[in-house]
Amino acid sequence: MKWYKALKVRVYPDAKQTEQINKTLGCSRAIYNMMLHERITVFEENKDDRQKVYDYKFKQVSAYRKEYEWLKEADSQALACSKANLINAFSNFYKSLKGERKDQKVGFPKYKKKKTQNCYTSSYINNNMAIDFENRKVKLPKLGWITFRDKRSSAEGRIKSVSVSRSTTGKYFASFLFEHEASVVIKKVVTDSERVVGIDMALADFYVDNEGNTPVFTRTTRKYEMQLAKAQRRFSKKKGSRNWYEAKRNVALVHEKIANSRVDFNRKLATQLTSEYDAICIETLSLRGMSRALHLGKSVQDLGYATFVSRLKQKAAETGTHVIQVDTWYPSSKLCSACGYKNSALSLKERSWTCPNCGAELSRDENAGKNLRNVG
Repeated sequence: MKWYKALKVRVYPDAKQTEQINKTLGCSRAIYNMMLHERITVFEENKDDRQKVYDYKFKQVSAYRKEYEWLKEADSQALACSKANLINAFSNFYKSLKGERKDQKVGFPKYKKKKTQNCYTSSYINNNMAIDFENRKVKLPKLGWITFRDKRSSAEGRIKSVSVSRSTTGKYFASFLFEHEASVVIKKVVTDSERVVGIDMALADFYVDNEGNTPVFTRTTRKYEMQLAKAQRRFSKKKGSRNWYEAKRNVALVHEKIANSRVDFNRKLATQLTSEYDAICIETLSLRGMSRALHLGKSVQDLGYATFVSRLKQKAAETGTHVIQVDTWYPSSKLCSACGYKNSALSLKERSWTCPNCGAELSRDENAGKNLRNVG
């Protein structure tokens, strides 16, 4: 069985290597946008005759490189990957239209912007990339050896590709994709009920489990809200000045700090849960609907709960832990975990209630955790 795992490290290119990375980023973005523009133009000109669109021979990467000499300065594999990404974007769009896409539906491909799209991918060919953990260096196509910083000392498998990215704060990263043969992970056999947990999402505490326990959670956006507001006020100065560019970087740094804190929390919590429990029962939530309908946009987004669930499933697949998602419409908060009575009149503001059937005193979130655990 083949497994794929990425290793992302921060790299420190010199001036010449930095210039080459920036050129490749620009060329990859340009080839993507030019190919997208060609397809849009053909669609618009022949929208009444689909057969012409199907029969049209679109230009290949080699044709663009002959027409624009500056594209030859970039890694050819990076340009080929940009084309593959565009084809994949159209494929996902058509599958979304037909209702064949299992994941979230996607719209028509958009042009890549320099401000947001700063990444290119290159495939492994003829030993054009490598990692030397002993000397802390990575080898990248057209760049040679670059110093990197990371605590890890090894990686299992063979390199398939690498994605080089530049953050909004000017930092450079290389993400290597490794392929390796792994034995099939056997799911854990649940024999002890104490090794099963039910967790209910909570805005204040991230989640509450069936025992009433909560993780040590810090609302990162709220924590850095004043610092972010101060940076954004300075950013509102006259555009183009030296202070404006400095303020722009400061805003990006605060956002980066918030994102990194959230990712670190999610990964550590997912690792802790999958090591402590054999089965984890969670609810299936429409976070977008909650943020809109209940006017909880900032609070819901600050949790990063969807990212946490994704990380939890990934970690569970590696360790054999069961992750059971209960149906969206299961009334976990309104059911009494002691007798099963359904309190249909329970409002969102009520954080605790007394069961009129058996008289049990119930905490809303802890009760929901117990119900999720029981049904899971």
